[in-house]
Amino acid sequence: MYVKNWMSKKVVTVEESDTLSVAINTLKRNRIRRMPVMKDDKLVGIVSDRDLKEASPSKATSLDIWELHYLMSNIKIKDIMTRNPFTVNPGSTIEKCAIIMHDNKIGGLPVMVDEKLVGIITEQDIFEALINITGARKSGNRLLAVIPDVPGSIRELCDLMRKSSFKCVSILTSTLGIEEGKRQTLVRFQADKEDLKNIVKDVTEKYKSAEFTFE
Repeated sequence: MYVKNWMSKKVVTVEESDTLSVAINTLKRNRIRRMPVMKDDKLVGIVSDRDLKEASPSKATSLDIWELHYLMSNIKIKDIMTRNPFTVNPGSTIEKCAIIMHDNKIGGLPVMVDEKLVGIITEQDIFEALINITGARKSGNRLLAVIPDVPGSIRELCDLMRKSSFKCVSILTSTLGIEEGKRQTLVRFQADKEDLKNIVKDVTEKYKSAEFTFE
């Protein structure tokens, strides 16, 4: 799955010369949490709601309203933004974006083509992609089984299920926390009552670790 299919193409930006007040109002008005920062139509940074909160005067400040207004009108985005932000291109994978965001503890990535900003992808977009990949919004049944981590093992499991009629929604696998040489496999699928009964029987006879959840 690629960034181009999940990114937001309509990007709200802020200029590096804009003030803290302008940026805060722009975030609130558009109900977003981060904005690319531009200078002469070029990306120079990114600013988040956290950056703005940290730069804002404390609610416990003794400054009066005029002093607060003066202070917030003199703090420029270029002084609080993150420079040289991580970026991706429309052909980057969702998995790559997830790794970059996770490892660097950031919530969004500008999408660039030939140094031109064409979109932004955020953690919310990644969540939506994950929901889509797993088929989590679709009703159905879940099979969780530990199988050998060797070529053809997933096909062997599916061939066993194919003895009955079923519709596969998604297949996910992981080795995290599983003994070496094994792989945990999650199959989301749909089947009628009789086929489901046969699938449970056939799978549990071969895979003692198999667990089913029915929806």
